[in-house]
Amino acid sequence: MKRLINSALVTAFAGSLLLTALPAADALAAPSAPSAPSAPAVPQDRCVWLTVTGKKVAVRRPGKDEFSARPNSPVHHYVYRGDRLRSCVMTFNRGEPRYRACGRWGTDWYIVRGGQIPATCVKRA
Repeated sequence: MKRLINSALVTAFAGSLLLTALPAADALAAPSAPSAPSAPAVPQDRCVWLTVTGKKVAVRRPGKDEFSARPNSPVHHYVYRGDRLRSCVMTFNRGEPRYRACGRWGTDWYIVRGGQIPATCVKRA
């Protein structure tokens, strides 16, 4: 068993050395090649402007292991009625967790700068 663990560690270590050596060799081979962006950019036509309809709405940050905010997630900051926000992504939670915000029940959140805002508290402008 110890031999199996040692051989697995040696293999993993050698593989990591090989992977770290490959990008350096690749960079030397083609220095004129432009580097690719780390993440694909969101097309600007999918972004929407939102107008806050609630009186005072919390922009919440989801937990480290959560994709979407919850009603009890920590508040990052507040936005007020009439503020305009830009969002390019929306979370679609099918059924749970539900929240009650701005007089309506909802499950979806818009991702804005600083966190997420309930979809029931904004309208598309």
